[in-house]
Amino acid sequence: LLIAGLTANLGCDAARGGAEVCLEGVSTGALSMEGKTISGLPSEKLNAVLKVSATRVSISTTDEETIIKLSPSGASIVIGPDGISIAGVEPDQIEMKWQATE
Repeated sequence: LLIAGLTANLGCDAARGGAEVCLEGVSTGALSMEGKTISGLPSEKLNAVLKVSATRVSISTTDEETIIKLSPSGASIVIGPDGISIAGVEPDQIEMKWQATE
């Protein structure tokens, strides 16, 4: 894949019925939400934490993409040659954590 260091870390929170899905070491130029590129961020690398309702994670692939679907929230993460696209997630469900630049 184009993006090295991408991991999904699921930690279910029974009280909320949710999970935190962590996308680590993502290049801001390769990240989009609902088809719109995210820009104007203070760092080129970040960790994006998606806080969504997820009791089931489905992963599928095509020739060029990996698709991660989170149920019952309906959120999806598509990883492909053009980067990472996130859909079905509200802005308040995403926490950006900047990585220190060296």
